[in-house]
Amino acid sequence: MKMNTKKLIAMGLAVVLTVGSLTGCGGDTPESSSGEGNANATAAPGGDDNQGGSAGKKTFDDLGGMTITIGDWYTSEEVGDSDYAKATEDYRKEIMEKYKFNIERKTMYSYTDQQETYVNGVMSNSPSCQLFYLYQEFVSAPLMKGLMYNLKELPELDFTEEKWNPTVTEIMSIGNGIWGMNPEAEPRGGLFFNKRMLKEAGIPEDEPYDLQASGDWTWSKFEEYCKKLTIDSDGDGKTDRYALASFSKYYLPMCAANNNATFVSRNDKGEYENATGTKEFLEAMNWGMDIYNKGYIMPKPDGAAWDWYKAAFRDGEVAMQTSEVYEINAFSNMEDEWGFVMFPYNEKVEGATNRTIPNDNIIVMPSCFDQDTAEKIAFAYDLYTEATPGFELDDAWKETYYEQFKDERAVDETLQMMTEVEHKQTSFLPMISDLDYGDFCYSVYAGAKKPQQQIEAISSKWDSKISDMNKKYANFAASHSK
Repeated sequence: MKMNTKKLIAMGLAVVLTVGSLTGCGGDTPESSSGEGNANATAAPGGDDNQGGSAGKKTFDDLGGMTITIGDWYTSEEVGDSDYAKATEDYRKEIMEKYKFNIERKTMYSYTDQQETYVNGVMSNSPSCQLFYLYQEFVSAPLMKGLMYNLKELPELDFTEEKWNPTVTEIMSIGNGIWGMNPEAEPRGGLFFNKRMLKEAGIPEDEPYDLQASGDWTWSKFEEYCKKLTIDSDGDGKTDRYALASFSKYYLPMCAANNNATFVSRNDKGEYENATGTKEFLEAMNWGMDIYNKGYIMPKPDGAAWDWYKAAFRDGEVAMQTSEVYEINAFSNMEDEWGFVMFPYNEKVEGATNRTIPNDNIIVMPSCFDQDTAEKIAFAYDLYTEATPGFELDDAWKETYYEQFKDERAVDETLQMMTEVEHKQTSFLPMISDLDYGDFCYSVYAGAKKPQQQIEAISSKWDSKISDMNKKYANFAASHSK
C-alpha cells in the first residue's frame, strides 16, 4: 500500500471511508454514564490501575449513522491496491455497515496549526474532528488546560491489548488517567549506509546487518568503520570523503540513547527530571563529539541550508548518516544501493543495546464530548483499529516499507527491532514546554561549547522549566484523581 512514509506502522496502514463530522461538543466531560439503550456491556480482560478497560469492554449494536473524522496533517488520500490494503478496506466497510457509522482519517490541518486548531475547536465546543493526531511537543499545553478526554473512563477501550503502542500509553498515563493513545508504532532514528562506499573501503556491504544481528554493532566497531570510510584520496591533507554527516538533533540524542542515557526522564513518582547531568549522558556526548573531532564527521559547508546533510549522503560525499526513517524520500534519486541499521551502542555499559527514540504522535479526544458520544467514538475507533482478518499483525505493517527501502533486511531486521520495547529509549523531553534538544545540541555540535560546558549552561533553565511542569502536572493529576 502506498502512503506517506512519515507515519503509519501497525494498525493505521489503510486510510479509507467516508467524509463528515459530528455536531459540536456539549459541556464538560461527565464522570460516567451507562450509555443509550443500544449499548451492550461485554466482558473483556481487565488491566491494572494504569490501564483502561479494567471494568470490561462495552459494545454498541447501532451507532445511528454517526460520522467520525480522525484528523492529522499528513495522511495521503490514496488507498493502496495491495492485498492487505484491500482487505483492510473491506473489513472497515463491513463494520461500518454492521454498526451503522462512518469513519474517515484525513488531513484536516497543517503541522504548524495543529495545536491552535485543537485548542480553539475544543474551547468553542466545535472541534473539527472527533479524534486528533498531535505531535508530542504539542500535547502538554492543551492537556494542562483540561482539553483532553480521559480515555481510561471509556469501557470500550482496553489499553492492555497488544495493539496499543505501550510507549504512548506510558507517556500519556498521568495521574489516574490515560489522555492519549496510538495503535501505530513508527520506526524512527537509525543509521543509513552506502553499500558501494563500504565495499570500496574493504567492508562487506551487508556486514552492518550481520553485526546488528549478532549484537556486535557497537561503538568500537562503528569507530573502525569511521576510520576506514574517511578518505583523503589525493594525499593533499584534506578529506575528500567523510564517514558521516547528520543533523545534530538526530545524532547526539542517538548517542545518548545507546549509552543508557536520555535528556529528560520520569521517576517512579511520575516526576520529570533533568537527565543531562548523569555520567552516562556526559560519556555519550563526549564520545559523539570525539567522533566529530577526529575528523570523521563532515562539517556543515559555509552557507549551506540546515538540511544539507541529506544531499551529502545522497551524492556519495559521506558513507553514513544518522537520520529518521521518514527521510528516505530524500534518497529516492540516489544511484548507490544503501542499507539501514540501528545506531551502534556502547558495549562497555551494562544493559546497553541498540536503541531508537520513539516519537510517535498522540491521538487525543476532545474533552467537550458528553460521555455517550465519547463512548460511541471509542467503540468505533476500537473496531477501526482491530487487526485485518486474515493478516498477521506482526507482518502486515511491513508492506509499505518494502516499497520504500532498498533491501528487505532493513525492514525484516532493523525496522522489526525498532518495534520491540527493549530497543526503544523513551524520551519525556517533548512533555516539557519550551525545552528542545537544540538547547544542548546546536552549540555542542557546532563546536562552540564542550558537552560539560553546555550541560552547565542549560542546567538552571532546564531545572526551572522541569520544576514548573512538575507542579502543573501534579496539580492536574490531583484534580483528575478519584
